[in-house]
Amino acid sequence: MSQIDIFCTLISGAAHDIDHPGTNNLFEIKCRSKLAILYNDISVLENHHAASFFFMLENTKEDCNIF
Repeated sequence: MSQIDIFCTLISGAAHDIDHPGTNNLFEIKCRSKLAILYNDISVLENHHAASFFFMLENTKEDCNIF
């Protein structure tokens, strides 16, 4: 694997289940959770993980930016 492959693997692994509530998409949808409403019942947790990760990256200090 190249260095970029390793870097991408580590980043995707870190983002994969960030801020996971311990439920699944169907549960979130049937309970009409805030996340389900926010993401219109479409890939609720996947959208939440991605948004949480990007929000975390955006709010890091300049000297901590891994990109």
